[in-house]
Amino acid sequence: MLRGTRVLGGVGAVLLAALAGACSSSSGSGGAATSTAASSSAPASSAVSGDFAARVTVGGRQVYLECHGSGRPTVLLQSGYGNGGDIWSAATAHPPAVAPGLAATNRVCVYDRPGSVLSVDAAGTPLSSSQPARSDQVPMPRTATAVVTEWHDVLATAGVPGPYVLVGHSLGGLFAVLYARTYPDQVAGMVLVDATPPAFATLLPPASLTLLKDSLKAPSLIPGYSFEGYALDEIIGSIDAAPAWRPIPSTLLFAGQVQQVSDPPARQLLKDAAAVQDQARAQFAASMPGVTTTLVPDASHYIHVERPDAVIEAVRAVAGKT
Repeated sequence: MLRGTRVLGGVGAVLLAALAGACSSSSGSGGAATSTAASSSAPASSAVSGDFAARVTVGGRQVYLECHGSGRPTVLLQSGYGNGGDIWSAATAHPPAVAPGLAATNRVCVYDRPGSVLSVDAAGTPLSSSQPARSDQVPMPRTATAVVTEWHDVLATAGVPGPYVLVGHSLGGLFAVLYARTYPDQVAGMVLVDATPPAFATLLPPASLTLLKDSLKAPSLIPGYSFEGYALDEIIGSIDAAPAWRPIPSTLLFAGQVQQVSDPPARQLLKDAAAVQDQARAQFAASMPGVTTTLVPDASHYIHVERPDAVIEAVRAVAGKT
């Protein structure tokens, strides 16, 4: 199983009972697969082309960035809560995995948010235990603005060429939205993979909403390692306060299956989320004029692991419109 995987948003909201993650097996392929060993710090502009895997210095600390492939627009992959960039090299079916699959036609970059956890090795095979991400730790909790600023600064320092198509899973989808509204001239398109609908914050019953919020400040699985933490209200407030959405080719992919969990409160949260998901998803889509929505009926929250082909197809369709 993919250890350290946290589940947030869409049909499958944050469920601490689901730490075992999205996969029971993995068949990631080569190409953009990541490694659990961090590379040394890289000079500026070295990520423009070719295979790149290094820790980029921003703000006096180092953030791990990995890029492969060639072709415009550049695709940037933003993981969901708790996941490092390695998750995009995992696939339980329909290979290749998203990162190596997209690297066949586009420049593709992933990075490790500080406080995230690695789940697979360089071949996409699940690790036997959770491993710290390859970026330096920072004080937690963090703001959405801090995450987006860091993302921007890493790309700028490494010289990653635009324009960008942002691909964000779960909570990472909200970071992608904030990035697109903060740096609109850099973003040519976007694909959100079962991203967390902000309307959950108003539609969920109080008990489930509290669980959703609390799960964004989860305890660490690794002794001495600070797991990432956020405040849902702050993230939504940052998006609301950002410049207005500039219409760009965008697709929302939604999961058609409910993730299976054993913890009773988590099951209730999933039930409550399912009861309001259609309304929450519709409001999310309405907040982004021109966006298209696609249901992936045979996938649960980790669409990019269970149906990487659907994500690759959506990204290439958006990229073709930029």
